[in-house]
Amino acid sequence: MSTRDRSPVFAALAIQGVVAGALYLLRPVVEAGIGYPPPLFWLALAQGLIAGIVTRGVGFSLPCVIAQLVAPPLLLLALALDLPGWIFPVILLLLLLVFWNVAVGRVPLFLTNRTTSAAVLGLLPTGPVHVADLGSGLGGTLRALASARPESRFTGLETAPLPFAMSWVLGKLSAAPNLEFRFRDIFRADLGAYDVVYCFLSPVPMPRLFEKAKAEMRPGSLFISNSFTVPGQTPDEIVEVADRRKTKLLIWRM
Repeated sequence: MSTRDRSPVFAALAIQGVVAGALYLLRPVVEAGIGYPPPLFWLALAQGLIAGIVTRGVGFSLPCVIAQLVAPPLLLLALALDLPGWIFPVILLLLLLVFWNVAVGRVPLFLTNRTTSAAVLGLLPTGPVHVADLGSGLGGTLRALASARPESRFTGLETAPLPFAMSWVLGKLSAAPNLEFRFRDIFRADLGAYDVVYCFLSPVPMPRLFEKAKAEMRPGSLFISNSFTVPGQTPDEIVEVADRRKTKLLIWRM
C-alpha cells in the first residue's frame, strides 16, 4: 500500500509544501520577467491550481482536489482579514469531525438519495433479514428501510464522528426498534452477521472490502455497492436507478 493510500492528509500537505517551495524559488524569475514582485494572491492562486492538478494526477478524489485548489487563497484571505487565531483550529476540527473518513481513508461523505434508497429496498429478500450499511453517514437510508421493513434489522456502521452522532440521535428520535448505529470501522466488523451489505464509499476501499465480504458473508447473501465497482469482479446484476445521477447499484451474490 502506498504512502498516499495510508496517509492521504500527509500526502496532500506534502504536495502543497513542494508546490509552495517551488513557487518560492521561482518568484525571483517571475519578478524579473514581469518587472515587479508578483502579488501574493496570484501566488496563492497558482499554488492552489498546481497542487490541485498534481493531486488529481496522482489519483485523489474530486473533493480532495477541490480542497487543494481553494486552501492557499482561502488561507491568505483569512490572514488578510486578521481573524482571531482560534478560528483556524475550530474550523479544522469541524471539518475533521465531518470528513474524518476523507482524511484517513479517502472515503468522501456520500449520501444516498431517496430514489436509490427505494431501489435498495426493492432488492431486499422477502422475510426477516439483517442489513448493514457500511459508512452509513447521516443514516437516512437505513431509517427509510427500517420504517418500510419492520420485521427486519438494520445496522449502520460509521466512523466519521459528527455524521455518526447525528445518525445516532436521529435514529433514537425515529423510535425504530429494528434500527441501530454503531461507531465502528467497517474492516473490523463481522460481515457474516448480515444477509445484505450495502455501501456507498469510493473506489479506494472496494478491493479490500470485497475480499473481506467473500471471506465472511454467508452463501446466498447480497453485497450491494452504490456506483463503485470492484476491479476484476463482474457483478451478478446491475440495477440502473432513475435518478439525476444515473446511479448504478452493483450486486454480487455471495
